[in-house]
Amino acid sequence: MPSGANTTTASNFIKRYYSPKMTVNTVSKVESRSLNIIKHDTGGSGDDYSFLTMYGDNPSGSQDFNEAQTTGQNAMSGGAQFKVTWCNDFQVPSVGKDIIAKTKNKAGGWIPQLKNEMDSSLRYSAHRRSVALFTTGFGELATVTNAIGAGFVITLGNPRTGSVDRSVAYRFVKGMTLVFSASISGNALRAGQSAKITKVDYTAGTITLDTALNAISGLTINDVIFTKGDRQDSGTPSRLRPAGLPAWVPTTAPSASENFFGQDRTVNSFLYGWIIDGTTTGKSLAQSLVEAANYCSTVGHAERLVSCVSVDKFIELSASIENKQYTQITGRGGTGFKTIVIYADGVELPVISEQYCPNSEAYVYDPGALHHPSIGDAPHIDAEDGNQILRQSAAAGVEVRYEAFECFSGENCAAMAAVKLA
Repeated sequence: MPSGANTTTASNFIKRYYSPKMTVNTVSKVESRSLNIIKHDTGGSGDDYSFLTMYGDNPSGSQDFNEAQTTGQNAMSGGAQFKVTWCNDFQVPSVGKDIIAKTKNKAGGWIPQLKNEMDSSLRYSAHRRSVALFTTGFGELATVTNAIGAGFVITLGNPRTGSVDRSVAYRFVKGMTLVFSASISGNALRAGQSAKITKVDYTAGTITLDTALNAISGLTINDVIFTKGDRQDSGTPSRLRPAGLPAWVPTTAPSASENFFGQDRTVNSFLYGWIIDGTTTGKSLAQSLVEAANYCSTVGHAERLVSCVSVDKFIELSASIENKQYTQITGRGGTGFKTIVIYADGVELPVISEQYCPNSEAYVYDPGALHHPSIGDAPHIDAEDGNQILRQSAAAGVEVRYEAFECFSGENCAAMAAVKLA
C-alpha cells in the first residue's frame, strides 16, 4: 500500500511538528552554553540594530556653582550609538528524488528522512551561531600552520594568533566547503578557489581536504580558513557574520580612529571592555579570572558573572585547583566536581567549558551585557512569501528553507573582559 506521503502531508507535518518554539528549543539544546545564557531578543527590525551605550556622566560637579553650571551647560553625559548590521544565515534541508521514489511503499514514506534532514539543519544552524560567538564577524575559523605541499591534510591554528591550536577543530564538520585568504580582513580570497572537507580529526586538530594543498592557487602557510559564502572576496571586506566576543571585547586594544559599527571605541575603554594579560610569567589562569571578575564587578557593575574557557583550558584549570585551596568547590571536569567557581572579592564566578572558545583566550562577562538580537526567531522557517513550506527545489526532490537575520551586541562592555592566554 502506498505511504501517501506527498508535499502537502509533509508540509502539514512540518507546520505541526516544527513550531517556532520547538525549533528554538531544538537549537538551544545543542548550541554553545555561552550562547544559551546571554540575552536573546527576537523583536528586531529596521536596516540596522541600533543601541546606545553610556560610558560617562555629565562632569558638571564642582564646589563652585559657576564652574558646575558652566561645565554642565557645555558638557553632556557620554554615550556611543552603535549601528550593528543584521547578518543573514540560511539552511536548506532537502530530500532527494531517489529517496522519495524508494520509500513509496514504506510506512511514513520519506517523512522520516525529511525529519532527519530538518533536525540536522537545526543542529548545524546552532553550530554556526555558536562558532560566530567566538569570531570577529568575518567568518574566520582557523589558519593553515603546515607547509604547503602535495598532501591533503591541514594542521589547524588559531586565526588570530597563528599558533597551532587543536581547539579550533571543533568548528569544522565533514562536508564543509572552505575558502582561504592571507588575512582575516585585509586581503581578497585566494583566487576564489574552494575545497571540501573529507575528514576531521578532533584529537589531532587536523582536517583533510578533497584537493591537494598545492593545487589551491596561492595557498600558503598562515592563510586563514573560512566557510564558503561567509567571507566577502575583497581586500576590505564587510562583516557577513555576527561580530562575537573577540570583536566586542578584543585581546588587543583597538587602534585610534577605528570605525566599529559607526564608533571609535578608543575614546573610552569601557566601550571595549577589560583586557587581562594572562601570559605574564607566574600568573595562573585562576588568577587571571579573579582579576577580570574584579574589574567587571567593581568597576563595570556587573549584576552577575560567568566565565567561559576552552575545553583544554578547563581541564588545565580543574587539574590546578583539585585537592588544593578549592577542595570544597564542586565543578565540571575534576573528580567529584560539578561546577568550578572562582571567588573574587565576594563575587562568585562560575566557569564553563566551551568547545568553540579557542585555547588562546578566555572571557568573563555579565550575560545581560551581551545580547543576541534577531528579526524573528533565529532560525525560523521561510514561510512569509505565500509559497508552500515544502518546495520543489531547482533539482529533483524537495527542500525546506530556514533563515535567520541576527547579530551580537556588547551593550555594556565594561562588564566584560577578555583574558589573553599563552
